[in-house]
Amino acid sequence: MHRFFIQKDLSEFDEISLNKNLSHQILRVLRMNTGDKFELFNDTKSFFLAEIVSIENNEINCKIIKEYINDQKYLEINVFQSIVKSTKMEIIIEKLTEIGISTFTPIITERTQKKDINSLSENKLDRLKKISIESSEQSGKTHIPIIKNKINIKQVDFNHTDNVNIIFYEEIEGSIKMDQIDKRLLKDKSVAVFIGPVGGFSPKEIEYFKKRKSVVVNLGNTVFKSETAAIISVSLLKYLIDKDFN
Repeated sequence: MHRFFIQKDLSEFDEISLNKNLSHQILRVLRMNTGDKFELFNDTKSFFLAEIVSIENNEINCKIIKEYINDQKYLEINVFQSIVKSTKMEIIIEKLTEIGISTFTPIITERTQKKDINSLSENKLDRLKKISIESSEQSGKTHIPIIKNKINIKQVDFNHTDNVNIIFYEEIEGSIKMDQIDKRLLKDKSVAVFIGPVGGFSPKEIEYFKKRKSVVVNLGNTVFKSETAAIISVSLLKYLIDKDFN
């Protein structure tokens, strides 16, 4: 069933009007009509079954038939991704939203390319936010990741005691494999995941992370592109945690 994001408070049996853009998508693109049903969500734990009751001036009036509460527990994953090309950032946002993350923060590292930093403008951030909404609609999520403004890696706050910081890097002394993560550390915690740029984090940055009690995890012998590392690492991490805690 088609699902759409709406920035409104919703309750069972409410009758609401949809804006012109959303009405156009439902009526003209999807060819829906009076009596047809779809789902709405508003970035809460709930989603809502709605029915078109009337169409006036190309705007839909619909009724909320039922509320469904998603009370499934999930691991809060906050991704800190070194800035890469805009097209790759879009792929990362789309896929990580599908997987299920809480926040996404673009970070500037030693090896982040200046042209990529400059290209991540306010308009590009708005574009990423739009992609996260569309991906949430498509994948059946009830939560839309918060896309934050870009910051320097030195601006990251490591003082949150509820955070477990995981750095994905190549195989070096002191690094562990994914299945060696002590999952007991993650129970009732949130996870901050750090993904490096093209060329990876610098040795100095790795030492910076280690001094802040971060876990350095390697994904084996293959050197992945930044966007691939982000998707694989978060997917595997979420699978490992969900498997044991749900």
